[in-house]
Amino acid sequence: MAFEKYDIDTVEGIEELRNRMSEASSVRDWSFILQDYISRGNGKISDNTAIFNMGSATDCINGETEHCQVPFEDCYARKAETSYAPQSLPYRRRQEYLWDSIPPELWAKAFMLSNKRNRKKFTNIRFNESGDFRTNGDIIRVNRIAELLNIDVYTYSASDYLNWDLATNFTINASNDLQEYGDRQFSVMPKDADLPDNTVWCPYSVQQNNGVPEDERRKCGDCKICINEKGPNVALEMH
Repeated sequence: MAFEKYDIDTVEGIEELRNRMSEASSVRDWSFILQDYISRGNGKISDNTAIFNMGSATDCINGETEHCQVPFEDCYARKAETSYAPQSLPYRRRQEYLWDSIPPELWAKAFMLSNKRNRKKFTNIRFNESGDFRTNGDIIRVNRIAELLNIDVYTYSASDYLNWDLATNFTINASNDLQEYGDRQFSVMPKDADLPDNTVWCPYSVQQNNGVPEDERRKCGDCKICINEKGPNVALEMH
């Protein structure tokens, strides 16, 4: 795992997380821990979408490999960790530690209880705005979580070498074309490029490049193209 890339014992806040986990004795306790490691949307994603990362972009298994279509130095998630939001790196490394420590059944129960407390309920879960699926075990665990929750679960992944036939309960947007996998292709393309058949532009990226104010753009979560299992391939405009 990514623990080979860094010393987990030196990650800021890890001892506090470990202490909370060791003291947790109920689903309720775990729900408060998980709640602190789920974010509500971002600039592009609507606030009805929960985001949970299996790891950081800095430690991404596909970073600096042929599997990722974005150069490592241009990765938005990595830029956050190295420049304008440096606290996101230890936060995402703690998310990875939590992910590797909690079984999917408990994750699902804790999420449901946490979401029950929310005044505005989550209606979607996106796994990974940073990092990626590392093993088939990650696929199996997310698939089990999606099976247990009455909520849309989706992801984007460049891990084409994994067995995506194991993912029967959530939507996969394939982030490269090295192999056929997932429910659709998600590509980054130059603005004004000729789109392949059965491909549409991401509405948010078009509005962003056309100068539409951020609060007026149609965000992921409100737009369901990438969340629905059926539908066209999607292209993101470079900007």
